Amino acid sequence: MQTKDMETRTIAQTAREVARATARASTAQKNAALKAMAAKLENARDRVREANDADLAGAIEAGLEPKLLDRLRFNDGKIDARIRCLHKIAELPDPVGEVLREDERPNGLRVARMRVPIGVILMIYEARPHVTVNAGAFCLKSGNAAILRGGSEAKHCNDLLGDLWKESLAEADLPVEAIQVISGSHEDIDVLLGLDEYIDLVIPRGGKGLIEAVSRRSLIPVIKHYAGVCHVYVDEGADIQDAIAIAIDSKCLMPEVCNAMETLLVHREQASELPRIVSALKGAGVTVKGCLLTRAILPDVEPASEDDWRTEYLDNILAVRVVKNVEEAIRHINAYGSHHTDAIVTADESRAQQFVDQVDSAVVLVNASTMFCDGEALGMGAEIGISTDKLHARGPMGLEELTSYKFVIRGNGHVMGGNGQ
Repeated sequence: MQTKDMETRTIAQTAREVARATARASTAQKNAALKAMAAKLENARDRVREANDADLAGAIEAGLEPKLLDRLRFNDGKIDARIRCLHKIAELPDPVGEVLREDERPNGLRVARMRVPIGVILMIYEARPHVTVNAGAFCLKSGNAAILRGGSEAKHCNDLLGDLWKESLAEADLPVEAIQVISGSHEDIDVLLGLDEYIDLVIPRGGKGLIEAVSRRSLIPVIKHYAGVCHVYVDEGADIQDAIAIAIDSKCLMPEVCNAMETLLVHREQASELPRIVSALKGAGVTVKGCLLTRAILPDVEPASEDDWRTEYLDNILAVRVVKNVEEAIRHINAYGSHHTDAIVTADESRAQQFVDQVDSAVVLVNASTMFCDGEALGMGAEIGISTDKLHARGPMGLEELTSYKFVIRGNGHVMGGNGQ
């Protein structure tokens, strides 16, 4: 085995060893580390910005796309948000040891399910230094050891954040290897993805190519976050002012994020309102593409192709389609969407419930912006990712989603033979 492969293997072995101590850590210790990290992030603010500026300069020189530069940027606003996130996660209940369900069998056995950490979690992500803070905080509070492998474009900032995590863990008398922030080559990732004897779960965050590559190569279970082809459906009973406000917020607040709206569906009874809706969107800087019915009303709108219904623009571009009823809207979303986040705007509770029941997505909203698919907005502190899988975790992932459970069975000399049942 090559020296570099041995070093990578040692990282995973170390994580497995310290995971036992992290699982046993007290709530007070974990919260102390989180609060220490918040204080250090504040005190090291200038150094963090300088490291991020160095990353940005290198990324600009390398020709990184503008939307990726936005994700890479770790300015004062983002630093402030991470400090708030650390305090919020410290304030959340510790999930480790929580009894989910407990009952007594007719034979007197007491059976419970208790939350336990997953173990060792490997995060692989691109151009997102804030993930180094979020993921470390969530993994630690849920009792897991973390290996955080950020993209090379964020190396300076991630290295500094990794040092701050080590200092914070040491102050809380926890193993400094409980959160390992690493960098390296794509070959190193392949080695890590084969170490299923040490690593329990992989969470990739990044573009579709990264997630597909990780899922294809990994011997370890992967929780995936595929594309966010998200919809807002304006029902026949919708208040148009509400619909316009929700559409603009869903598209324009942060068009580069995975829960931004990419397709607007409009009931045919509301088609006469399309000039108002599209005018408001264009006024907010959105380029609109439309179906044949949309263009019949607004000829200056660009034509939408079949591919547009499946496209995650991550930009101020939007596809608009007129549908004949809620059933057609649901069929469109389930056929073209990515099962991420979809919303209905309606005053009719029966159609709202139909939408909720039949749209097969991780997050379904009624009369609310898709931006609310957000861990902080949902009281989770932040999120470590948004899962579009169906097994174990779905939607925004926080502390509970980073735990499993074990059965705890208490008896009084019970044996299975004879009358043990």
